[in-house]
Amino acid sequence: MLRNKTHKELIHLSRQLVQPLLPNFHKGQAGKVCVIGGSEDYTGAPFFSAHSAALVGADLSHVICEKQAALVIKSYTPDLMVHPYLLDLENPLVKIGDDELKNIRKLSIEDILNSTNDGVLNRIIDDLVLPKVQTLLDKTDIIVVGPGFGRDPLMLKTLVRIVEEVKVLNKPIIFDADSLYLLSIQPQLITNYSKAILTPNVVEFQRIAKKFDISIDLKNRYSQDSLIEQTQQVSQRLGNVLIFRKGESDIIANTKSVVVNSFPGSPKRVGGQGDTLTGAIATLVNWSNNYLDAMWDNKVEIEIDDAHILACYAASSLVRVASGKAFKKHGRAMQTSNVHEYIHDAYLELFDDSTSRL
Repeated sequence: MLRNKTHKELIHLSRQLVQPLLPNFHKGQAGKVCVIGGSEDYTGAPFFSAHSAALVGADLSHVICEKQAALVIKSYTPDLMVHPYLLDLENPLVKIGDDELKNIRKLSIEDILNSTNDGVLNRIIDDLVLPKVQTLLDKTDIIVVGPGFGRDPLMLKTLVRIVEEVKVLNKPIIFDADSLYLLSIQPQLITNYSKAILTPNVVEFQRIAKKFDISIDLKNRYSQDSLIEQTQQVSQRLGNVLIFRKGESDIIANTKSVVVNSFPGSPKRVGGQGDTLTGAIATLVNWSNNYLDAMWDNKVEIEIDDAHILACYAASSLVRVASGKAFKKHGRAMQTSNVHEYIHDAYLELFDDSTSRL
């Protein structure tokens, strides 16, 4: 049982999932990650997620974002591939009459998402967005959705369609930020989809739990056993989906297994650390899938569920160690960009990396 293992034992076991760099591997085999997010107001989040995935070791890191966010994200670094495929209602390419636009704006997000008679938005998605997105999804290994996504009705409606496409392709998908808001409205979107991973913070978890009539009072300080029980309850209601519940201690659980990461990190919390975590999860979960597919000689046999939980635990530890190092240097001035400076140092400390290991 993973739950009975110490932090040191879990890290030692998770080292088996770290993909070696073998001379017979070609570009892309260490991971093609796609982050879907980024809007006019929020450009940092998808950058931090995609950049983190690359720093941990993914070969290729893509961002699919709203058209007006693309130039800003491109300006941060030339290392990421940025694709301006998404559209929000404010985009000039979205040709909707004033009266029709007013009627859409009168509706709640819930009404728009739950509507089956929404021809104008679906036409925009079908004609202008999905053809480009589908082509890139086909080429990637793992998808992160939500960082900096925002809550524009057209964007969220598009996200529903993208998630449905990912499910058809049978690819792993990580939900963060505003994609978790979407799931609090339509949890059936990923119910019983075994390749989904949710990464909620305390508020996001409460919102999803409430959808299943699981009462959580944010003012209460629950015991660790209660937090685990709540997490596994929500996992069970979603059909055994893996949940990475962020907090003072990270709880990583499905209905069958759980690990808790209480390893110390930084006492300061800054915007963007959660996005850094999702990128790290993406690369490590993808490596765990490559491990399960026997892309290299495995030293230890690990079950599918345990491999994914271990990958998430490794990502949690990596970001905690990097955050601790960044805080030690920068103190209260620490920013998420400082955390990224220490991802490789944290990686070496935890995994004692050798490029081949074999």
